[in-house]
Amino acid sequence: MRLVLLPGMNGSSALFSPLLDALTGFDCMVLNLPPQGPQDYHSLSEALYPQLGSTPFVLLAESFSSPLAYQLALRQPTGLRGVIFAASFLTRPNAALPLLRHLPMPLTFATRPWLLRALCLGKAADEEALQGVQREIRRLDQKLLHARLATLASLQAPTLALDLPSLHLWPQQDRLVASAAAERLPQFCRDIRQMRLDGPHFILQTQPEVCAKAIVEFIEAASSCKKEHSPSD
Repeated sequence: MRLVLLPGMNGSSALFSPLLDALTGFDCMVLNLPPQGPQDYHSLSEALYPQLGSTPFVLLAESFSSPLAYQLALRQPTGLRGVIFAASFLTRPNAALPLLRHLPMPLTFATRPWLLRALCLGKAADEEALQGVQREIRRLDQKLLHARLATLASLQAPTLALDLPSLHLWPQQDRLVASAAAERLPQFCRDIRQMRLDGPHFILQTQPEVCAKAIVEFIEAASSCKKEHSPSD
């Protein structure tokens, strides 16, 4: 069973390194978000759907990509067996987004260690994790960042519910996704388990081993479920 990963707002595979290291031996594939073109979820879904393939897989979405994973799952890709949401939401994650999308984002401020630790990484995050996030913020085009913030600010509640098995890795010290937004996931996923984890928004980066264990267990359960429902020879 393959694990297909969709990144957060940075759009690249770079911040998945700690998790991928903890998932050694698993068939993992990261789909980077398109750096050009429209950044609304429908357009992103159209761009990435052809890359999913037909190999049986579980889709993991981090933060910004959560509504993207939801839209891809609604299209019922041939091989999709389940969805994992990490630090996630399917409604507007924060009430301040409509304001933030119009504010300048000076990188010298956005990458300050105290701010990243307070909002994203937690006080206990090591220097390697901090520097990794700083690099991703510095390389992110400002127009692209504002486009993705605008996508979040305009996010509407889903009208359909997923029937696929789902797992929500829910960090309890998340300062970017409001608790009310995280709590609402079961409204849109009929078969979901919410796993509360002690950590910040970047839970995959700060607690990779704990997350990897939960991911492996979910994938194994999804594999077993498929085998049980497959027709016998």
